[in-house]
Amino acid sequence: MGGDDLLAEFIQNDWRKADLTDKQRAMLEYAEKLTLTPAMMTEDDINALRDVGWTDRDVLDIVMACAYFNFRVRVVDGLGLEVSDMTAVNSVRARENAATLAAEKGVTLPSDIWGVRDQAEATSTGG
Repeated sequence: MGGDDLLAEFIQNDWRKADLTDKQRAMLEYAEKLTLTPAMMTEDDINALRDVGWTDRDVLDIVMACAYFNFRVRVVDGLGLEVSDMTAVNSVRARENAATLAAEKGVTLPSDIWGVRDQAEATSTGG
């Protein structure tokens, strides 16, 4: 855990408010669209990535990473699996570290829109 915990919180909860480059924003827009509306993807979406400097190999990597995480989440959720206690503890610690970093930088910590902290705390306490 470190200085990236705050950035991770922004990306997890509202990447549009994170301090990102145009290239990173384009990647996250693409990944979000691929996740939420895959049938709506067009060549224009790939060209938007190319326009900010992503190569075709990079686009393939972005697609593969996005597809893998979507697959993984659906398998875990579909089988009703839960995160391990250690993962829950690490999640809570990262959020606490992000809160400290936010205070030091004078920024507001993004809200936990997915309820990750509550889920992690419930898992780590056996609730």
